[in-house]
Amino acid sequence: MQLNNNEIQDIEKRTDYTKILDEFGISQIDKELPRIGTEHHFFRRGIVFAHRDFDKILNRIEQNKDFAIISGRGPSSDLHFGHLILFELIRYLQEKYQCKFFMPLSDDEKYVFRKIDSLEGSYALSLENAIDIMALGFEPENVHVYISSITPRIQYLALTFSTSQTYNAIKAALGFNGEENAGTVFYTCIQAAHILHPTTDYNMPVVVPIGLDQDVYMRLTRDIARKRKITSPASLYIKYLKGLTGGPMSSSAPETCIYLRDNSKVIKKKIMNAFTGGRATIKEQRELGANPDICTVYDWFKKFFIKDDKELEEILNGCRNGDLICGLDCKPKLLEMVQNYLEEHKKRRNEVIKNLSKYFDHEIDLSILEEADST
Repeated sequence: MQLNNNEIQDIEKRTDYTKILDEFGISQIDKELPRIGTEHHFFRRGIVFAHRDFDKILNRIEQNKDFAIISGRGPSSDLHFGHLILFELIRYLQEKYQCKFFMPLSDDEKYVFRKIDSLEGSYALSLENAIDIMALGFEPENVHVYISSITPRIQYLALTFSTSQTYNAIKAALGFNGEENAGTVFYTCIQAAHILHPTTDYNMPVVVPIGLDQDVYMRLTRDIARKRKITSPASLYIKYLKGLTGGPMSSSAPETCIYLRDNSKVIKKKIMNAFTGGRATIKEQRELGANPDICTVYDWFKKFFIKDDKELEEILNGCRNGDLICGLDCKPKLLEMVQNYLEEHKKRRNEVIKNLSKYFDHEIDLSILEEADST
């Protein structure tokens, strides 16, 4: 069974999603929280809400055994805040457990799915994405970054794994109709190579933090691992940020997200136009309150920007009882938080650029960045 788009988008609103998780062998995270801890709001507030086999990773941690985190980035656009939730989680887990982080830059995925025109054209963007992610606080000695299409070992593993996968399994899992290009079929084997590479080459079982919509690749990879007697990858499942327009956030819909290189004018326009749970008039909102459950601004507060539970509760109560007005209080507050974050992020970027080559497992051409800046 594969989730359709409506099921993926509505997963956070459903009360019966445990049934969906059970069908895929995914467990809610609650039982593992005493072992993980709730010092981070991602776990305290259910933003990390489910897992598969993370209890086995916790067993290794408690036995002082190594494991690795693997999560990639497809370089087809600049990063936006929706991407940052995933990598902030990884940074926290890596710091907490002192583990390695493997990050493939999946230019091959974006090429075969026709999100970019050429592999060469994505090179500069791959480097830019890596800079933004590493600027979250990753240290070079704990990271393995590589561009997928130019990493021979990944291509070798993908070819090897292809004999343990069938077209029918891929077709059923991804809903292919036979008209797709051959690269999209083979990419499932490349994805498996990304995920299993730390295990096959470094003897480190892995955990993959993802959204529920990406679990299809986990199931295909676990099938390959089972057939080849490789330790199956574990996974953690996160809830995405709401898009600013109220629907899903998407890189192909700029109005739904804030890119890390949006200028101040664009950021202000996007936030001040964001969908909220507010009333039609200030008078009505003062009297009846607003609905934070559907508010994108509150969602950004809860999932990313406000770490203190007491502060968040005050905003929640102020919203519901009409003390806070969306355009006068909450949107300006979010705007200030976003601008402050980006100002600090820019400073960290400058430090990462100086040491960028240390993060990569292969040589990189930094002159590409200079050429991109000059155009």
